[in-house]
Amino acid sequence: MLVQDISSTSGGPDVTTNVHWTGTLSDNLVTFDGGYQITLLPGGMYIGCPCNIAKSVAESKSFHLEFGWVESSGKRQRLVRTYDVEGLAVSSTYFSEMKL
Repeated sequence: MLVQDISSTSGGPDVTTNVHWTGTLSDNLVTFDGGYQITLLPGGMYIGCPCNIAKSVAESKSFHLEFGWVESSGKRQRLVRTYDVEGLAVSSTYFSEMKL
């Protein structure tokens, strides 16, 4: 079992978000409970997406895709693209994160 706990602070010191995910690791694929997966790529990169994107589109559910990479020890960058219920891109968000 794999456990990922992430806390992030934005918009001032009083706004903190905590995320707790559990899942399994098999070779280079991390599958999280709730239907999200991350494929680990060489060089500290990864791609994240719903386990079944086609099902999300067929059931008219929005989803997001994520591409991330480790820039240096303790620093990660991510690009997240969100798609609407028709599968059309509605936003792209870039994150630069540092581990404290």
